[in-house]
Amino acid sequence: MNPYRFTRISLIPRISIAQRSNQVVPENNQQQKQQHINTQNLSLNKLQQFYDNPQSLPLKNDSKYQKYSYEQNPSFNKSQSFPDTVQALPLKNDSKYDSKNSDEQETSNKTKTYSTGFYICIGIALFIMATAALAINIYELVVLSKITTSTTTAMPGWSNTGSMHDIRAYYQASVLQSGNVLVTCRFSGSALLNSAELYDLSTGMWTSTGNMSSMRQHHQASVLANGKVLVSGGVNRFGFYINSAELYDPATGVWTSTGNMNNIRAYHHASVLQNGKVLITGGSGSVLYLNNAELYDPSTGMWTSTGNMNSMRCYHQVSVLANGNVLATGGSNGAYLNSAELYDPSTGVWTSTGNMNSMRGYHQVSVLANGKVLVSGGYDGSVYLDSAELYNPTTGMWTSTGNMTSIRGNHQSSILQNGNVLVSGGYDGVSGSLNSAELYNPTTGMWTTTFAMNSTRAWHTGSLLTNGKLLVAGGISNSGYSGNAELYQP
Repeated sequence: MNPYRFTRISLIPRISIAQRSNQVVPENNQQQKQQHINTQNLSLNKLQQFYDNPQSLPLKNDSKYQKYSYEQNPSFNKSQSFPDTVQALPLKNDSKYDSKNSDEQETSNKTKTYSTGFYICIGIALFIMATAALAINIYELVVLSKITTSTTTAMPGWSNTGSMHDIRAYYQASVLQSGNVLVTCRFSGSALLNSAELYDLSTGMWTSTGNMSSMRQHHQASVLANGKVLVSGGVNRFGFYINSAELYDPATGVWTSTGNMNNIRAYHHASVLQNGKVLITGGSGSVLYLNNAELYDPSTGMWTSTGNMNSMRCYHQVSVLANGNVLATGGSNGAYLNSAELYDPSTGVWTSTGNMNSMRGYHQVSVLANGKVLVSGGYDGSVYLDSAELYNPTTGMWTSTGNMTSIRGNHQSSILQNGNVLVSGGYDGVSGSLNSAELYNPTTGMWTTTFAMNSTRAWHTGSLLTNGKLLVAGGISNSGYSGNAELYQP
């Protein structure tokens, strides 16, 4: 649209020269008639030119015919005249214009009213559609999210998972850096194998992996900082105590031999220190209980002796404290012990600390979030225990805490992600292997029973998975050696 188009001109209907020639002209003078027609044609041509391009026509009163800018020229007024024919047109404020334009103005107003109503209706329709869409989104967000939550929230308790390929007891389980669990060797009561397998927490299934170089039971397994697993000592298929060690590489699934320990041993304990080395303590050397200790250096693959413990210990437990020191508790050297001692990695020396309130072996230990050490259950040489006590590294003293609801030894103790301690299964010397489980709350110092396992088991393993669940597998049930596994959902 031409930006200079003048409003008044846009109201003039376009009429043909023939229509215009039929208007009033002299009847008896053909020359005047022809002249009149020519004048009309010229005027209409100028009018048409003015309609299409208003800037192209000059003003009559200007000696040089100034350009007229119309609506963009604020100096324009009615005193300025148009060329001959255009001069006869009424201005917008004239009564003639008003009378001629009244019908068109009324029609325009009606059109505007109808247009306004149309757009209002469209706006209302769009508002209703937007409101409906918002309601649907709110429904999906609130209602459907509740449905999803209700279907994905796991109920607490035990559930069965895939069974191992082999039945196993007196074996070791290690949580790898990938989150999978490696179990090594097994004894089924009649045969000792060197097999190993992996539990995949994403599928709940077990798969076989490379076999170890030696068959062994009552050995130890330690996950190193480089992700490999060190297996040390144990008893071979001929009943001999061994000093060999080997490494499992999760990347290849292959075992390779590493340096031998300085002493043959089984029923010992292995602890990964804060400096990355592995401390081996005590155990049994076939006919002798041991008090010696040695260190494995992953960077060299070699073993070196370190300070001896103050007491020979077998069936004991060892904990790495928050300050890096190592606490050894209880065990047996022919008689069950209540003594405890500390190893300082910086000096390689053991020092005695406070004695436990009860003698115990086959017990379990857990380092709590507050730095204290919880000792639970075990066997004192005559009965299995339900007692529990706490070691305070700051004072070196032991204090009694709440008793478990069941007596048990050879059980498993695991710290859950919420800080509570779950003990499962074990042996009570009366009814045999247990399927009961209970929780210790460090804040209250009290035990509460929780859901029982689906199977009885002792001498089993417990592994806290990266998803917060606890995997227990194998062991000895009241019906024999077991290969099944189950998961605890806190």
